[in-house]
Amino acid sequence: MMPPFATTSPAGRIITALAAAGLALNLAMLAALLAAHTRLNSDFMAFWSFPRFVAAHPPALIYNAAALMAFQQRLYPGFHSFYPYLYPPTLLLPLSWLKFLPFGPAELVWTLLGLAALWFGARAMFPARPWAVLAGLLASPAALICASTGETAFFTTALLLAGFACLPTRPALAGLWFGLLTLKPQLGVLLPFLLLARWEWRAILSTCITALLLNGLSCAVFPANLWAQWWHTLPAYQNSYFSAAKALNLNIIVTPAANLVVLGASEKTAWIVQVICALAMAALTAWAAWRAPYRLAVAITLIASFLAQPHAYAYDSVAVIAALALALEARPGPAALVLGVAVYLAPWLLLSPLYHWFLYAPLLAACLPVLLPLALTPRKSAISAA
Repeated sequence: MMPPFATTSPAGRIITALAAAGLALNLAMLAALLAAHTRLNSDFMAFWSFPRFVAAHPPALIYNAAALMAFQQRLYPGFHSFYPYLYPPTLLLPLSWLKFLPFGPAELVWTLLGLAALWFGARAMFPARPWAVLAGLLASPAALICASTGETAFFTTALLLAGFACLPTRPALAGLWFGLLTLKPQLGVLLPFLLLARWEWRAILSTCITALLLNGLSCAVFPANLWAQWWHTLPAYQNSYFSAAKALNLNIIVTPAANLVVLGASEKTAWIVQVICALAMAALTAWAAWRAPYRLAVAITLIASFLAQPHAYAYDSVAVIAALALALEARPGPAALVLGVAVYLAPWLLLSPLYHWFLYAPLLAACLPVLLPLALTPRKSAISAA
């Protein structure tokens, strides 16, 4: 399948120029960050610290904020903040290798593995143009934020793309990738609705088996009561984010609830709206899975998931850029292209003095009315109806 826009078309030239400029700017920004040695604001510090903490303490203390904070501040001289462990116990398994490497080499290997995973996902989902899509993903501001902080979005986006690529023809393998996504489960919050609407029982079974095996392995390696502690501490951490809205930059959290709190809404109002959004997005995902061409249904699911899940950051939205690439295959009109460019570039605001204006949920919500008509009136050459 050829790219949705030939590079000689006006839209193709604009998209190519945008990706090239973004990639050059991202490389320049990364070089500047490395030159400035900004080590004490990298989320990778958290991932590097977690397996070291578990090796030196009873694993049950990983959810003890005071113990983990004290350890991190001893581990990183001059660091006076805190990176809580907000993840399920299973994530400690794939992080365990980090304790064997010094910080610098570990960060380098982590970044290279993330890039390799993203290439794998792009190649699976976009086999005719993987390099073009990969360049577009890496040129995005979301990718810059992910790479500069050492976050997990390259891995999670790769799992989503690999799973969606396999689902029509190899559902059991798709379930394996989706099951691994339970390491950061909120990013797959809408997957059950898509799989059920498509009656993908083999994928559902494979996902459940993979998740159960991960959970069982974590219980064999670590105390089983870690799961109860995770469920107990997670809501408290979430509420503390909203309670400290004046002290924290909540704009980097891209969910409707976080955006509403930034705008001055009460926590109760924000959570009510978040629940309503989650229900609406679940219904929309099921409808798209049943009615829309497959690749458009995937695009809708990826975008809707950021309106449904209660906790997601700007760096997680690399998956949104993949959704834009899928939407481009449907040859949207000029107005839709302008909206897509706005969604693509908006995270740059977080790196500017205008960061308070970064409210991503409304932009993502505006994408859905654009995608729905495309789903209702698919064009022959636009989307595969796998």
